[in-house]
Amino acid sequence: MEEMIIYIAIGYMSLIYLLIGLGINEKNAEYLLAGYNTASEDKKKEFDLTKYLMFFKPFFIRLSLFPLLSWLFVSLLINRDQMQILLWSFLQLTPFVFFLKKSVGTNWDIEQ
Repeated sequence: MEEMIIYIAIGYMSLIYLLIGLGINEKNAEYLLAGYNTASEDKKKEFDLTKYLMFFKPFFIRLSLFPLLSWLFVSLLINRDQMQILLWSFLQLTPFVFFLKKSVGTNWDIEQ
């Protein structure tokens, strides 16, 4: 039963990442994209939304594969359930470190 719950949670995570990657576009970014939705009109005009979405959308589409692939990797590496879940949970943060570094370290940053 626990294993089924884990795979359901992984499936939901993957689905959410995929929906984010497929769902956000230039028309709805004004409402859905954090940082952009609260920026002033002047900042929005300076921000290259098209270029940012060319990075953002593929990142989240590819990220939708990461929860399952990382779970399979951790499952092969470690046999103890609690350690598997702990390591897998920490692994879920690693793509977002890259995402933050890439998105803040460029001229896309709205807060500048």
